[in-house]
Formats: sequence, C-alpha cells, structure tokens
Amino acid sequence: MKKTRKEKIPRALANRLSRISAYSLVLVIMTFLGLYLGLWLDKVTGMAPNFTLLFLISGIAVGFKGFIQEVIIERRGRP
Repeated sequence: MKKTRKEKIPRALANRLSRISAYSLVLVIMTFLGLYLGLWLDKVTGMAPNFTLLFLISGIAVGFKGFIQEVIIERRGRP
C-alpha cells in the first residue's frame, strides 16, 4: 500500500477555523441554555410558555451577539 502524504494546514488558518467553530458552538450552547432555563422556570412557577419564550429568545440573542462580535474582530484582522 502506498502511503499518502497529508497536506498541512497553515497554523493561522487552523487557528481561525477553530475560533470560528468554537463561537458557533457557543451560539448553540447559549440557545439551549436559554431554552432549558426557561423550561425549568416555567415548571417551577407554573407559567407555561412565558419564561421558555423569554429565555429562548434571550439565549439566541446573546449567542448571535458573541458570534457577530467575533466575525467583526476576524474581519478587522485582530487576533
């Protein structure tokens, strides 16, 4: 069998990709944290969809805010 030669990704590109994927993960985590916090508060207080909708929208907004800030920083070229 032939051994295939793997091409190396430049370190700067690998750092950018890992940073962007980390912020994408943060966006998803913030959304789910908002959802589960809202569901838990609804169960505790007995106010069915109120806290779920409030914290779901808040989690999405906070996640997008962090993601957008990282994209802006990435566009400017700062680490």
